[in-house]
Amino acid sequence: MDSNIVSLVHALGIFQGLILGVILLFISKKNKSTFFLGLFLIGFAIEFIPVILKDFKILEDHPGLLLLPISFSWIIFPIFFLYVQKISIFAHEKVTYQILYPGIISILFLFVLFLLPEKTKEYLRGTYLFEVLFTLGLMYSLYIIYRINKYLNNHTEEVKNQFASVKNKQLQWTRFFIAFCFVLVAVHIGTLFIEVAPVFEFLIACSNLILVFSIAISGIIQYNVLSAAHKAELHLKEPSLQKEDPKEKVLELINRIDHYVMDSAIYTKQDLTVVDISTALGVHPRDVSMAINKHYNKNFNTYINEFRVKKAQELLNTDILAELSIEGLSREVGFHSKASFYTAFKKATGTTPMNYQTEVLEK
Repeated sequence: MDSNIVSLVHALGIFQGLILGVILLFISKKNKSTFFLGLFLIGFAIEFIPVILKDFKILEDHPGLLLLPISFSWIIFPIFFLYVQKISIFAHEKVTYQILYPGIISILFLFVLFLLPEKTKEYLRGTYLFEVLFTLGLMYSLYIIYRINKYLNNHTEEVKNQFASVKNKQLQWTRFFIAFCFVLVAVHIGTLFIEVAPVFEFLIACSNLILVFSIAISGIIQYNVLSAAHKAELHLKEPSLQKEDPKEKVLELINRIDHYVMDSAIYTKQDLTVVDISTALGVHPRDVSMAINKHYNKNFNTYINEFRVKKAQELLNTDILAELSIEGLSREVGFHSKASFYTAFKKATGTTPMNYQTEVLEK
């Protein structure tokens, strides 16, 4: 495959990344979290400028551009980490800006090298200095990707401890993105030691193009996952339930929770959160989620969904489907969508709602 085609795809990716990044920076006045995503896209796009300069032989005519301080391999993923923090359920907690320090230092170092005389730069270019820096930058990126994944795991766990419906709250697209980036960074490290075919470079370039566009769109439509418990916690004392508390204390609270949920049928509320139950019982939201975790070894989401599934089973024991569709039934018992209803129902019963009613009617 012609290397010029690969270069053109890279050039298109740079243009697209810069435009979409600027758009995200512009709309960040309404949603400040997108500021970091805009910075990420701009940095991600600029990373490919040296490739374009080399492929189009611009450096041969303008050697002064050698060692441009535009290698952001140390900082783009830390910026994305900050974006994830800003949109996550932990957004109210302190943001770890320290994660940017290695990237800032690397950019300053490259800027100093760029100011050196051309002969000195050409000499340094002949050494392994920049290959080592680039490789270390990629290794640091892998470390940050690992931290992002770990952070997302904590985010998902907390979301399930606070919300009965987790639709659009688990940041699944960011998981897909970091998985792709892990593969991409690993490939970049491999290309330092193995020469790849142009067709493979073309596929990577096209993947980057699609990835940048999908990230921008996801960032635009992604809303921040606000903690349901945070505002309630501001007006309450510290949680009274501790991990080392005896089982009797946990059992006393879980009995109150169980009775309230069953008697009030609050589980049918589609936008139910742990705060709704804690407010009704006059306890801290953390106490409710901790009691459920300790006694049932389940998160709040699973706990509530099991009540919903049991209610659905009761209705399916009648001819409810003659009056309601599956989607109508799912909303009747508190689910936001038919898909989430199917997933929870099959997880609890091992079968689908339709099969369950068929088995009941056959008996």
